[in-house]
Amino acid sequence: MATTLKEKRDYLRTAAGFTAVALVAAGLIWLGNRNDAITEAERLKAGVLTAHQVKTAFEGVGGRIVARPHEESERVAAGDLIMAIDPTDVEIAIREAEAQIRSLDAQIAELEGTIELTLRTADTTERVTWRRIEEAEAARRTTAADWENARLVFERAKRLRPSGAVSEADYDAAKSAYDAKRAALLGAERSVRALAVGADEKALAKLRKTGSAEGMRLSTVENARFNAANLRNTLQNLRALREAALLKLDDLKVDRDRLTLEAPQSGKILELLFEEGEIVGAGVPVALLETDRRYVEIYVSETDAGRYAPGAEVSLHAPAIGRDFSGTVRFCEAAPEFAELRMVRERGQADLTLFRVRIDVPADVEGLLTGMTVEVQNE
Repeated sequence: MATTLKEKRDYLRTAAGFTAVALVAAGLIWLGNRNDAITEAERLKAGVLTAHQVKTAFEGVGGRIVARPHEESERVAAGDLIMAIDPTDVEIAIREAEAQIRSLDAQIAELEGTIELTLRTADTTERVTWRRIEEAEAARRTTAADWENARLVFERAKRLRPSGAVSEADYDAAKSAYDAKRAALLGAERSVRALAVGADEKALAKLRKTGSAEGMRLSTVENARFNAANLRNTLQNLRALREAALLKLDDLKVDRDRLTLEAPQSGKILELLFEEGEIVGAGVPVALLETDRRYVEIYVSETDAGRYAPGAEVSLHAPAIGRDFSGTVRFCEAAPEFAELRMVRERGQADLTLFRVRIDVPADVEGLLTGMTVEVQNE
């Protein structure tokens, strides 16, 4: 079936319409690509003034809020009170810890006195016992001499008795004297050994030779000193307990200090998340501050990135208030959010890389408010 002239014209009009729409769309895409946010940011080198925000929380402590002296939008200086938690429980724990330390101090002092007294008593007992041993040894020597004399008399009586030169009465008297002196000598030797319990044979030989007990180790004295050594171990344990109590007290005092939350920096309170009387947990954010530290971020091409080294001064302009001022570059780094532009082949943008530059803005620029546009002046 042949196509009529009218149908051919209709087809041509339709094709022409689609072609026109396609051309307009392509033009819009091309223009839009030249004026997208990336391109505009890179061209204008402008950004929105932004303030650092700080979240504050009670560190390691929680409880009931008893003070909240400020409201949202109020300005605070660094160190101003933001919120405070009821300190009753911590104060009680601190007093208990202080009482425990005082008790341990008293026990330590008492034990130190006991140890010192024990050692002094041991030293005194040692010296006194040495002298008593020496006295007992002197008595033993005297008794030994008396026994030797009685032995000689008795031996002579035994020799003379058969010849009748010594009467029975004299013989019996000599024998009785000998036995008595021998018993006395044995008693004197037992006295020396009783006093010198713990002394070795070398010390006893020295005593018999010189009559001196100086330096002799005695069981009673050694036991006393051993007890003092055991008491020192107990003393060390008490001192360790005291040290632990002091550390606990320090921790409690730190917790008490943390019950008051202060502004870490000067700025404005944006939000307070708890009211007085509410319970807050440890580490839960309670306030949001907008600090006086302000900055603006711009995006530059890789060819301009070298002009924005950290610490460099930059001329800025705020159109809303018509003021010029200076800022300081904090950092310049590749902008990861624009990574998807790499390998885009439109208009020669293959491997396009933009850099994000953060510029610190002084807080004393009159009339400059957070949220205003700040432009970097062309240099």
